[in-house]
Amino acid sequence: MKVGDLVIVASLGEIKAYKANPRTPEAEAGLKPNEVKLDLIKAIDIVEAHKKLNDLITGLDEGVKKAGFLNRAASGEKHNLKDEIYKEAVKCVAEDIDMLIDELGDKKVFLSLPQTIADDVLAKVKNKDKIFRIVKKDLLKTDKNKLIDEFKPEILK
Repeated sequence: MKVGDLVIVASLGEIKAYKANPRTPEAEAGLKPNEVKLDLIKAIDIVEAHKKLNDLITGLDEGVKKAGFLNRAASGEKHNLKDEIYKEAVKCVAEDIDMLIDELGDKKVFLSLPQTIADDVLAKVKNKDKIFRIVKKDLLKTDKNKLIDEFKPEILK
């Protein structure tokens, strides 16, 4: 990783973007471009992942729930709701990653996604060609000083 590279760590609920800045005067002068530190430049909360179930179900009255035909008709599609929430959150994450890469990805882009959602999100990301390295781990809560080591190739770890 060198000065100016972009690091994006994401999950279904949150995205953080870091810029690799020089750690030493030699790195700033371009003599040692690998001596970098990560500075948080943008944090995004994914709203779709935090919505309550009642906000997503339309057609339910707040009053007394009565058993019978009308109650079942108003809530007949709940079995697909979990999949729809997941698809919408994946779409939001992919759009935000594309936006960050367009805004800030002048040089190499390093991306981290949890293993469980990585393939679904990457299928929707349009700027895949700008991503230099993808790590399929949940690194969202990892200390920014340890993130640089996570993106090193396996042979250098």
